[in-house]
Amino acid sequence: GRVRVAVRLRPRNAEDLLSDADFADCVELQPELKRLKLRKNNWSSESYKFDEVFTGTASQKRVYEVVAKPVVESVLSGYNGTVMAYGQTGTGKTFTLGRLGKDDASERGIMVRALEDIVANVSLASDTVEISYLQLYMESIQDLLAPEKTNITINEDPKTGEVSLPGAVTVKVQDLDHFVELLQIGEGNRHAANTKLNTESSRSHAILMVYIRRSVPEKVEDDINSQDRKTKSKLPMVRKSKLLIVDLAGSERLDKSGSEGLLLEEAKFINLSLTSLGKCINALAENSPHIPMRDSKLTRLLRDSFGGSARTSLIITIGPSSRHRAETTSTIMFGQRAMKIVNVVKLKEEFDYESLCRKLETQVDHLTAEIDRQQKLRESEKYDLEKRLRDCHDSFNETRKNLVTRSELLEQKNTRLELDIEEALAELNRQKDQNSLLEDKIADL
Repeated sequence: GRVRVAVRLRPRNAEDLLSDADFADCVELQPELKRLKLRKNNWSSESYKFDEVFTGTASQKRVYEVVAKPVVESVLSGYNGTVMAYGQTGTGKTFTLGRLGKDDASERGIMVRALEDIVANVSLASDTVEISYLQLYMESIQDLLAPEKTNITINEDPKTGEVSLPGAVTVKVQDLDHFVELLQIGEGNRHAANTKLNTESSRSHAILMVYIRRSVPEKVEDDINSQDRKTKSKLPMVRKSKLLIVDLAGSERLDKSGSEGLLLEEAKFINLSLTSLGKCINALAENSPHIPMRDSKLTRLLRDSFGGSARTSLIITIGPSSRHRAETTSTIMFGQRAMKIVNVVKLKEEFDYESLCRKLETQVDHLTAEIDRQQKLRESEKYDLEKRLRDCHDSFNETRKNLVTRSELLEQKNTRLELDIEEALAELNRQKDQNSLLEDKIADL
């Protein structure tokens, strides 16, 4: 979709009230029409339409809900998103984005509110939220969470053009309080200085990267098994999205800021990178065939945000002072050109190979345990069978031994009986012989 651009007007500060007391504001907002009138001089003005205009009384909550919340919701759905603040130094970019609001929750900026919404809508048990917090200082990328990392390189995927920073520290967010602590650490390491235009001027571009990894319902796909029968297999899916919140250092006129020495060098680098960004915005707005994205590290980091696949919201911050009419005009024109840029948002959903590997490892462990169990069971059964076989052998041998013994006893008994029978027969024969003799004697008588 098209890059959304909102304008936020900073109220008059003490310096404005002192220096411009006799002059009218150089801008007039018409919130109901979402228009801004820029007074070029006392008799002429130009009108510009934006997606939203915020007066000096607009609350931090309203700014977040209009500018950033739709982007955060898109990121939670699996799309990349960018929220960026652009404007002259001292117009409230860091207040809009990075205000922690530790003493007054209503003052919390977009960074804290975005993470509050993210943490509330993800399950930290199954999803992960990680952040990197960097600054681009004098064309060197430095890690705000690990200050010793001072020259982080940018890697670009040659196929997709996706930008990554492998040298940056990535911290897993535990809860909102943990995130605020990390922001506080980062802000403490960010370069800032006192200039004529801003007592706390950011001297670097700050880039907060929020990486969200969410599990989604498993996708069912046709699978072919070994018997060539179609089956349905469930594949775990994951959505990976990235939210960039970019607090650009303020552009400044060197003759007005009073920068000298190191401050002057810092200002030159800031203006150089912002000029490169402006060239890219102009080229994209005019559909130029060549977009000079590689001219600076800032534009390389924002490659996906302008003309890429991210949903992008830009908030331009301006002051009311007529003394800075030229800078305010430049900021407004930057916003107008950015509104012409159309990004093609893409859902980044892919197979969750890590989860699938873990699932397969669990299945392998389960199957290995089952094989071990079956093997132990077979060994136990084998032992039982062998024992039963041994018992049968022992029982058989015992029975056989008993039978042999009984057989021998029976044979002995049988022999004795046979002898007894023979003796009885012999006795019977003798009796018969005696009877025959007696019968003969009787006959003789």
